[in-house]
Amino acid sequence: MAAVQSPIAVCTRSSDYVDDMLPLEYHDLWEAVGVACVQNTGTSAMVTFSRRPAQPYIIGGPLPPNEKYIFEQLHFHWSDTDESGCEHTLEGRKHSMEAHAVHYNAKYKNFAEAANKPDGLAVCAFFIQASGDKDCPEFKKITEGIRNVRFPKTKCAADSDCLSWIGLQELSKHYYTYKGSLTTEPFFETVTWIIYRTPIYVSKHQVAVFRNLQSCPQDEKKKIVNNSREIQRPIQMPQIVFARNVAKIQSKL
Repeated sequence: MAAVQSPIAVCTRSSDYVDDMLPLEYHDLWEAVGVACVQNTGTSAMVTFSRRPAQPYIIGGPLPPNEKYIFEQLHFHWSDTDESGCEHTLEGRKHSMEAHAVHYNAKYKNFAEAANKPDGLAVCAFFIQASGDKDCPEFKKITEGIRNVRFPKTKCAADSDCLSWIGLQELSKHYYTYKGSLTTEPFFETVTWIIYRTPIYVSKHQVAVFRNLQSCPQDEKKKIVNNSREIQRPIQMPQIVFARNVAKIQSKL
């Protein structure tokens, strides 16, 4: 089926349930090795890694069999309120933020080469919800870095396990997947989207930290807010699959 433009409004009743999806496996994404970098890009906050001999990667789930997708970067979308900020919606609900872990197919040389290929990209999306005043300890590793990149094009080192908050999810199942596009230019329709149902709960203060990031170095009043693309409404909705359970892998012993 042809891909469509993203983001879209995800609805459970129009999704196909699958109970034997291969487990989606994350490798080395929050290992305490190597160096992590947090950067203010001028349009978002982005996390990258410098790890040797290999970058983190994902395999399994809805991805092509026996192909791995290498982590490129993770970035965030947010708004000027806690009541919106995500790109996708689930059952019409808008969460405070949405984080995108961007990966490219390892059979291509790099992200740039993979970006326009039909099987080139996979993006794992995590909803983040502001709730109360109690900080999420794992998410604090990110917000401490965000405080140090207030100005655009600045960057700083962060804990190498700064994405450990992703591990609060049950990552091998309970996600929606469909074929869509990048939500920033050039909007290539080459993305396998993996959208987790359950949000990560953080404090209102932790979300507010992102709104202090400046988009213009000469004008501190210009902040990065509302950096989400609007919901796309294709004439024909793509097939959306909900991975409810995973396949039982038989031991080869």
